Amino acid sequence: MVEQHDDSPATPKDATQATDEQRREQDKLDHQNDDPDAPAGWQTHRQIPDEN
Repeated sequence: MVEQHDDSPATPKDATQATDEQRREQDKLDHQNDDPDAPAGWQTHRQIPDEN
């Protein structure tokens, strides 16, 4: 008999809500290109002066 492993992601009770695993994965994807040493990297576009 072959053992089956269920490695599928957890299914939330309410499918409109993300699971903790999905939130962690999305957070990684959202910040994958962040550079903590970038100049003004912590500022929003409203805080950076317009040099036009």
